[in-house]
Amino acid sequence: MDDDDFVPVGEALSGLTVAPLPDGWTALGAIILVKCFDEEGRSSWAFRRTDGLNDEELLGALTVRTDLLRRELLDAYTGDDEEDD
Repeated sequence: MDDDDFVPVGEALSGLTVAPLPDGWTALGAIILVKCFDEEGRSSWAFRRTDGLNDEELLGALTVRTDLLRRELLDAYTGDDEEDD
């Protein structure tokens, strides 16, 4: 299967679950990082995206999510009781 062959997300990720979107929200696209076993049983990662997302949207979403996660991890590491000067 080529990266440009698209199937429904539920078909591609059969058996996996995710938290639902808030009420009233409509899904337009997704970026999906999947931890999986390859054909030899080794743990690996696969990256998938839905159709309709351009490279700028992908980069922007990944950059923002990376920055937010970095901040959350730093806050967890330094503790919540430290105050800014």
